[in-house]
Amino acid sequence: MSGKVLASLKELKSCADGEAVTFRGRILRLWEPGGLRMCLIGDESALMRVELGRGAVREGDSYEFQDAIAHRYAGGWHSVELSADSRVIRLDFDVPVPQDERYIERTFKILSGVQRKKGRAAGRIAPWRHPVEGTKDE
Repeated sequence: MSGKVLASLKELKSCADGEAVTFRGRILRLWEPGGLRMCLIGDESALMRVELGRGAVREGDSYEFQDAIAHRYAGGWHSVELSADSRVIRLDFDVPVPQDERYIERTFKILSGVQRKKGRAAGRIAPWRHPVEGTKDE
């Protein structure tokens, strides 16, 4: 392991963009906007988005992510991306996540919506259409 070891997800805020980090968290949600495999993970301190790449995880299980790449965004947002050098190791214990389900779901909806918007802008996802468009007889 060569990345900075984080004691909690909240410590990601002190990492430089592009810095390699190692941390633990529990998988709370999985989604794939336009072919990008993403997950929402959590621990006692925070929730975070991880771009999984080829990393294999299961919702509800806890993992250690080694040598993932930290990203910083305007507005104070942070995320992590797994690179070819990253490793994902399933833990034999659960990482505690005290956030309530409503907070987790709200965070998931925000993050997945942002990823869908980016996917549309990059052409990986078809433009949004209202469900009733194209259903009327003309």
